[in-house]
Amino acid sequence: MSLNSSKALFVDQDANFSVRDDIYHEHNDPNELFIETLYSGVNPADSKHATLLGIRSTVIGYDFCGRILSAPSGSNFSNGDIVAGYTPSRIGRPTKYGTHQPQLLCPEDLVFRVPSNLSESHAAALTVVAMTAADAVFNIFKLPLPTTPAVFSSPILIWGASSSVGICAVQFLRASGCQNIFVTASPARHALLRSLGATHVFDYSSSTVVGDIAAAVEALGQGPITNALDAVGTFTTPSSADMVAQSVKNSAAILASVVKFDEGFQMPLALIKDGFHVHPLGAPHPISIPAQPERHWRAWEGFQWAVKNYGTKFKLPSVEVFDGTAEDALQEIIKVGGEGRGFGKLVIRQPFR
Repeated sequence: MSLNSSKALFVDQDANFSVRDDIYHEHNDPNELFIETLYSGVNPADSKHATLLGIRSTVIGYDFCGRILSAPSGSNFSNGDIVAGYTPSRIGRPTKYGTHQPQLLCPEDLVFRVPSNLSESHAAALTVVAMTAADAVFNIFKLPLPTTPAVFSSPILIWGASSSVGICAVQFLRASGCQNIFVTASPARHALLRSLGATHVFDYSSSTVVGDIAAAVEALGQGPITNALDAVGTFTTPSSADMVAQSVKNSAAILASVVKFDEGFQMPLALIKDGFHVHPLGAPHPISIPAQPERHWRAWEGFQWAVKNYGTKFKLPSVEVFDGTAEDALQEIIKVGGEGRGFGKLVIRQPFR
């Protein structure tokens, strides 16, 4: 069955972005849900995956909240269910998986029912950033899940904690039992981060921030920083990952970054249930990311805790809804993937005006 998706945000093989109204999908996979998009969530990856990883000739976007129009026989979902989730990414990604369009398809194991405690707009903003943070905290750092917390007194550092991934990571750390959560952010976000679980906050732009962190770690007396996450991924000189490395004096510490996977850093990933291929900018050939289903489902368990407890023990403090034309929405997405639009998450009401 071919399905007309009306206006969709598309990136071509040369990484040019445009609005298309001639995209058609083939609904032929028995494990997929056909979904009317209510909100499409915006992430830097929406544009950066095309320019930096070679994921092109596709409709862009990963996060969504929508209404099921058609569920396959034997599905755990029913027509009319309000669901949210995210869609797969890879070179050769089908247009049906792009979320910045009025209708999409999604494998049902990447979808969850939206509970009454979670608004549709917030549901559309949640999955990518929360799953990335969950992979860092519960898989790379190997902290306990929120359902079985344990006291962990060694300090952990989140650099750029007011980013959406950073905000999720702080809340997961608190829920897992971490007692000493060190974070950097602009001073305007310090009070918010303390309310979410941060115990020690530092101004990332201060010329003395590395020394300030070291002094606080020594004064705390709970040992060195054992885990650190670069949650913002800047490419400045020095980069945010460089600042993390300078702040962590423990050679045995586990380091993670949302953009860096060399020089001792591991990269948290939002979706690793299945293997996929990407072609990083400058690399001579595509590279293969192997499937790691156990890692995926452990992060998913932590994520489901966040969904269940949204609004009480977990939240995104700022979600903005954009309601406008497809052309204007595309410009906002490009801003998010470039210099950013400031604090908080952006979701787009569908269909476009």
